[in-house]
Amino acid sequence: MTIQSQHIPIMIHNLRAAKGWRFRDMVNWHRLVKPLRGLEAEASKLELYPLMFDLCTRFSVSYEAAHDARPTNIPERKPSRPGQPRVALFVDAPEHLSGVAVTIGNWVQQAEARGLDLTVLTAGQSSLPRAVEFQKMGTLELKNYAGMRLHVPHVSEVMEYIQSAGFDMIHISTPGPVGLLGLLAARSLGLPLSGTYHTDFPRYAVKLSGDPEVEEGSWNFMRWFYGQMDRVACPSQATLEDLADHRFDRSKLRVVGRGVKSHLFHPEKRDHTLRETWGPQPHKLLYVGRISEEKNLDCLVYSFQQLCQIRNDVQLIVVGEGPYLETLQAKLLGFPVVFTGRQTGEDLQRIYASCDLFGFPSETDTFGVVLMEAQSSGLPVVVSGKSGTRFAMKEDITGRVVRPMTPEGLCTCINDILDSPETLAGMQQAAREHAEDNTQEKAFETFWQFFREQQKSPTPTLETVV
Repeated sequence: MTIQSQHIPIMIHNLRAAKGWRFRDMVNWHRLVKPLRGLEAEASKLELYPLMFDLCTRFSVSYEAAHDARPTNIPERKPSRPGQPRVALFVDAPEHLSGVAVTIGNWVQQAEARGLDLTVLTAGQSSLPRAVEFQKMGTLELKNYAGMRLHVPHVSEVMEYIQSAGFDMIHISTPGPVGLLGLLAARSLGLPLSGTYHTDFPRYAVKLSGDPEVEEGSWNFMRWFYGQMDRVACPSQATLEDLADHRFDRSKLRVVGRGVKSHLFHPEKRDHTLRETWGPQPHKLLYVGRISEEKNLDCLVYSFQQLCQIRNDVQLIVVGEGPYLETLQAKLLGFPVVFTGRQTGEDLQRIYASCDLFGFPSETDTFGVVLMEAQSSGLPVVVSGKSGTRFAMKEDITGRVVRPMTPEGLCTCINDILDSPETLAGMQQAAREHAEDNTQEKAFETFWQFFREQQKSPTPTLETVV
């Protein structure tokens, strides 16, 4: 373990922030981490503490001890349909506004409507229906990823609940403290264990830290974490291939796609009055998502600036919030841009339907729920050929794929579509049809079948792998 000069300020910050750890917080963390160090992957043990050291010299991490935290809330579980698995879904930060949070919320709603037992387990308060909300002992926060707060529950309380709750299997949605607890619980009780690879964290880590060396350490952790699982759900074929290329066990990987609530995101919600309040430009280019550097938003900025040099009939609508918002506003000052802030529900659905084209330059997204929402609203999408987003659309039918994703390439692609009313209209209709073929109901069927296939799979216990 070596410390380079550029990492010293981060290390000093983290040492100062460590004052928030109480003795009982350290004991609680030790109860979680110590048993996990014995789990093996790729015939070698994860050197967990050196990895944590590396991460803590590259990311500013703070810990805030909880005082008078909201007590644990365990709602009554409805009985599941006979023969169906009872699944515990471990989730970190369910309140975080992202495509992951939207997907999990949709899963829970679909399960409840079908009388299936999919129970979310998390720490702190959430908005998910019938979630088990364990009292948080403290909160980890990454300064580089503003708004992401990872609550740490009492390890003993979670383990006692799992031992008595009668779940048939465990599914992990996130590799945070709650996700690690799900791993510990599954291996301690010998329950089938699966997870979803929602987020391309290694590439996020590079974007957020500015340190290329952090990527390999992140991949090491991801290989170890998901390597403990019997099966791993991937949002797209691109994600599956990427994980296989990074030495994940291909035999464990399955594609479990995403759907959209096509009855809610609909072209009929187009609002001409809203369009007029934005401005006179006849073409509205839309971006919806987190306003953060890892979304490759500078590419969108520079492409839009170039677009405005060759035509004056386009306006950019930006929906979302995040740490890069002020920078984005400054770079687009004087251009025809509307920043709406965070939008949800009917207001968000109206905005989608009131635009004409959707631009999404991200090269780190594993799928992109917003792309399905845009297409369901009748918007063609323009995406990168480098990420899983291209599997959320039909190339040259419901939109275009930019290879490589550069400001010049994105500008040219958008300009070509807007220059051809026939192309734009055809893509708009095809986008809606694509969404109707990929509803939330169909996606959930694939997701639940993922569990049914695991019901009789033999699973090792913690004792057999240590």
